[in-house]
Amino acid sequence: MKNLIITGVAGFLLLVFLFAGCERVNPTEVGFKISNSGDYRGVDSLPVVTGWNFVMPFFTYIVKLPTTQQHVVWSADDKEGSSENQEITVSCLGGAGFKMDVGMNYRVDPNKASKIYLKYRTSNLERITATYLRNVVRGAMQDLSGTMTVDSVLNNLPYYEHTVANNLTERLAKEGFIIDNFNITKQPIPSDSNLAASINAKIKAKQDAETSKMQLQQSIAEANKLVATARGDSASKVINALADAAVIKLKTQSLTASPQYIELVKAEKWNGVLPVYFGGNPNMLFSIK
Repeated sequence: MKNLIITGVAGFLLLVFLFAGCERVNPTEVGFKISNSGDYRGVDSLPVVTGWNFVMPFFTYIVKLPTTQQHVVWSADDKEGSSENQEITVSCLGGAGFKMDVGMNYRVDPNKASKIYLKYRTSNLERITATYLRNVVRGAMQDLSGTMTVDSVLNNLPYYEHTVANNLTERLAKEGFIIDNFNITKQPIPSDSNLAASINAKIKAKQDAETSKMQLQQSIAEANKLVATARGDSASKVINALADAAVIKLKTQSLTASPQYIELVKAEKWNGVLPVYFGGNPNMLFSIK
C-alpha cells in the first residue's frame, strides 16, 4: 500500500513536471528557444514551430513575439496613443520647425524575430516601440525636414510623408520590422507662434487670390455668354432678312417672266372707272380675262 502511494505521488509529480515543460506558441506568434545551460547558450537558429513544445524547466525556455500587425500613434491628443504628449518635433532649414502627429503600422518579420530579441533583450514590443522605433521615426523625419524649408514641407506634404515612409521601410527591414503604413495624421503645427501666424496669413492670402481668380473667370464666362447671345440674335435677324429678300427676289423673277403677271399689274392699277373713248365701236384700253 505504501509503495502504491509513493508510485502515485511520483507519477503525479512527473505529470506536473511534463506539463510545466510544455509551452504553446500560437499561430499569431513566432517563438524561439533559449538555452541556459550546456555547451551552446543562445538563440536557436530556427523559430519553434507553432503549437505545443517541450522545454526543460530551468534549463530552456521559449520567447514569443507577436507577428500580427501593430499600430502606434505618437500624438499630442491624449485620446490617441498615450495619455502623454508624444508628438514629434522636427526642424527645417532656417531653424523653424513643426510639431507633427504621426501613426505607423508594422509587423515583426518571423525570420528575424530572434535578431530583435538578441538586440533589445526583451520580447515586449511596446517597450521596443516607445524607445527604439520612435527614435528611428523621428530621425527619418528630421533627416528629410532638415533639407527643406517650412513652405516646402507644407506645400509638399504628400511627398514628405511618402519619402519618410520609404526610408523607414528600408531602414527597419534590416532590423526585422516590416512597415505596412506610415502617415502624418494631422496638419503639422509650426513650433513658433509667430511663424504660425505668418503661415496662416499667407494661406489666407492665397485662398483670397484663388477666390478672386474664380470670380473673375465666372464674370468672363457670363460676359462671353451675353456676347454669344447677342451675336446669335444679330445673326438670326440677318439670316431672316436675307431669307425675306431672297423670297422676294425669287417671286419677282418668277412673276415678271409670266404674261399673266402683266395683266395682274394692270388689274391692280385700274381704279374702277371705265376709260373715255370716241367713235364707233369702243374698245377697252385693256382686256380683263
